[in-house]
Amino acid sequence: MKKLVAVLTLLGLATAQSLVVGVQGSLEEVEARTLEALKASGLEPLRVLNLGEQVRQVTGPGFPEYRLVLLAPEEGSREAVGKNPMAAIVLPPTVFITGEGNRYTVGTLDGRLLFRMLGVYGGAVERLTLRLEGALWRLGLVRRLPPAAMPDPASGMMPALLYRVPGASVEEVVLMVESELTSRGLNLLPNLQVGPVTVILPCKSEWARIMFTTQPAGGFAAPCRFFAMGMGPDTLVGAIEPMLMTIMPGVMGSPAVAMLQEARQVMTEILEAVGGQPYRPGQ
Repeated sequence: MKKLVAVLTLLGLATAQSLVVGVQGSLEEVEARTLEALKASGLEPLRVLNLGEQVRQVTGPGFPEYRLVLLAPEEGSREAVGKNPMAAIVLPPTVFITGEGNRYTVGTLDGRLLFRMLGVYGGAVERLTLRLEGALWRLGLVRRLPPAAMPDPASGMMPALLYRVPGASVEEVVLMVESELTSRGLNLLPNLQVGPVTVILPCKSEWARIMFTTQPAGGFAAPCRFFAMGMGPDTLVGAIEPMLMTIMPGVMGSPAVAMLQEARQVMTEILEAVGGQPYRPGQ
C-alpha cells in the first residue's frame, strides 16, 4: 500500500482519463451495437441504466440522452480488487453512451493508465483492459481523453476516501452505508460482490446533471461507487474521491467543482456515520 501511494503521487493521480468513440445512429441502435461489441469482446453487460431519463424526471428537461452499461464482475475485476481494494472505485467497469439525435459518444475508463497507477495492471486486469478497448474499437476510431490539469502531488490525495470501522462485519457496514445513502436521497442499484469486496452503487440525479453537462466523458466513474471489505476483525469502507474528477477537461472553474465538494462532504459524513475512522494505506 505504501508503494501504491508513492506511485500515485509520482504520476499525479491522473485517474480521470477515459476512452471515447463517436458512433452514428439512433440511441437504440447505438446501444444495441455497444452491447453486441461488449459481448463479442468477451464482456457481459449486467444492466443498462437510463440515467438521462432519471435525471430529467428529477431535475427537469434539458439533459441529453445518457445511458450507463454496467458490466458483470469478471476475472479482471476480481483480480484488481484482490490486489488493491481501491480499484473498486471504477469496478466493475461502466461503459457510457451519451448524445442526441443520431450522434453519440460511447466511452469507458482508460485501464492502461488507471490500473497501472493502482498497482494492479497485468494478468487478468490487462486482459480486461484489452477487452474494453477492443469493444470500443469495434464501434469506430477510439480517442484517449487526456486530463486538463494535474493535482498537486504534495496534497496527499488518494483515489478513494478510506475509513476503517472497528469490530464491524462487512454485512453490517454495507447495510448501514446503504441506509445512509437512501436517507440522503440517493438512488441505489443492487450491490455487487467483486472478489473480496462488496461494491455499493448509488446515484444522485442532481449531481449527475451538473457533472455530465460539464464533462460527459466522466461517465466511466458512474454510478458512484462505495465499497467495503473485511480487514481482520474490522471492515475497510470507502468511496471514490470526487475531487479526482476536477482534472478532467472543462471541470475546473465550472459549477461542477462546488457539486464535487458537496458530494465529498456527503460521502465523508456517511463514512463517519457508520463508525468509520480515517484510514491511510500502511497504517
